[in-house]
Amino acid sequence: MSKINTYTIASEIVTPEPVCAEPATTIRQLARLFEKNEISGCPVVDQVGKVIGVVSKTDLIRRCSEGTADQPPGYLFEVICEQGGEDDAAEVIPKPLICVQDFMSGDPVTVGPSTPVAKIAAIMFKSHIHRVVVVDEEKFPLGVITSLDLLATYPQ
Repeated sequence: MSKINTYTIASEIVTPEPVCAEPATTIRQLARLFEKNEISGCPVVDQVGKVIGVVSKTDLIRRCSEGTADQPPGYLFEVICEQGGEDDAAEVIPKPLICVQDFMSGDPVTVGPSTPVAKIAAIMFKSHIHRVVVVDEEKFPLGVITSLDLLATYPQ
């Protein structure tokens, strides 16, 4: 039996308490955040916790592939993959000042908790995105809905 019906809304399928990044999160910190939490993207929040963007592994890989003005693309992958603690890594490879704010999507697609799931699916399809952030009226994140969350609502 299907979990979804014409009355299913965002709050019924959302993954609550989303992991969030901040604009000043470095590329290494973001890579570790994704790995530690086994996620492929997350909302970006400002100092007070309101959603101001989203960032994904695709964004991170794209940014690393571009390199910097002074370094080739492979350099940023080395910065992300460097093993050891923050102090050890800083001695081996200097950290570039590339942060989430440099490559996040700044106009996030958000929905309210009462948005019908069918509408969310249509938004995601039309926007070619794999996640939407569920926010309250003041833009504080309540959770995330991914394309896999939507697929999970159908019978197996």
